[in-house]
Amino acid sequence: MRDSFFPKRSGAFLALVLGTGCLGESGTPREVTPEVSAESAPCVYFKRLAPFLPEHLDGFTVTHTQGSTGKYGEVSVSEAERLYTRGEGREVKVRIVDTTMGERIGNAIREAATRAQGRPASDPAAPILLDDAVGFVRYDAEESTAEANLLVGGRYVVAVTSRGFPGTVEVRRVARGIDLAGLARLKPAPN
Repeated sequence: MRDSFFPKRSGAFLALVLGTGCLGESGTPREVTPEVSAESAPCVYFKRLAPFLPEHLDGFTVTHTQGSTGKYGEVSVSEAERLYTRGEGREVKVRIVDTTMGERIGNAIREAATRAQGRPASDPAAPILLDDAVGFVRYDAEESTAEANLLVGGRYVVAVTSRGFPGTVEVRRVARGIDLAGLARLKPAPN
């Protein structure tokens, strides 16, 4: 049974936007949509997002890092992602996204966090409420997957997902270990 406070329609929307880039596996971030330059994109270029991905996670191996900046019709998306793996089928993925659809996604994240606000801190679905970020957390026991989706600095979406862990402790730990204050201060390059 899925314990989710994120509306299904908004969850599908968030998944669509967070998974928009055409990313290939590699050891370093790479751009996959060369028609969008760092100067012309309304979003922060992915190479500026990548330093906010954790360099390493204790007990995990970095499997790959990837990134892209692209324009899809009227929508611009810039993202950086790193996958960490550990034996026994456990993995954690951190993705940072900046998009022209950020206001809409941000409103959905705030709404989900607000609905979960009355939950005690010990509840696996309690929201994450920090100075520079607000987010919701959910866990699917059948799939052993957890996710934390945060709106950082009113602009960036940070998605931390895990597979193979019994609960949301790992995604919360990883999310709190990211330099969210630094990311919140990151500004787009002037055009």
